[in-house]
Amino acid sequence: MADANRIAPDCSPAPGIFRVAPLSGETTSSLICRIASRYGLEAKVLRSCWHWRNYQPGHGGGGARADAEVLLNAAGRQRLAGLCGVKEDVLARALPSWAREDSKLPAEEDGVPAAAWRIGGAVAGPVAFGCRLCTARRTGTAVRMVRYAPLWSRVCSAWAVAPGRGRRPAS
Repeated sequence: MADANRIAPDCSPAPGIFRVAPLSGETTSSLICRIASRYGLEAKVLRSCWHWRNYQPGHGGGGARADAEVLLNAAGRQRLAGLCGVKEDVLARALPSWAREDSKLPAEEDGVPAAAWRIGGAVAGPVAFGCRLCTARRTGTAVRMVRYAPLWSRVCSAWAVAPGRGRRPAS
């Protein structure tokens, strides 16, 4: 990928390079992963733009949890808005965890972009993988998306199948 598509060492992309809009109900962690994918980076490289106050939740076997969520302080939210090229009010409407506070995050006047890991279900309700086909249709890329979803809405109504199973839309 060309150098123009990269993020500067201070985590500030050139304005207008990429716009990565959040999907309704998406977890902040999922959005960060999609932004990293769009910039051609691994998510852990992009996550270095924030000062982390704890470790990513994992399973007993050592793997990272797919339902992990990220809580950001005000400076961290501004950084995310700059990276995805979307205004904060749009992010606030789309991301259920956007305004959630955490005692591990530094004071607002600190100005240091900070983040804390949480388990998604403990932040704003149960989470599930979004439909890959709907995500690809809305974003233009085949990436995984995790969203807050009640148990009864985990089947994609557009495709009439459980998320991730590729079938034609129901007509």
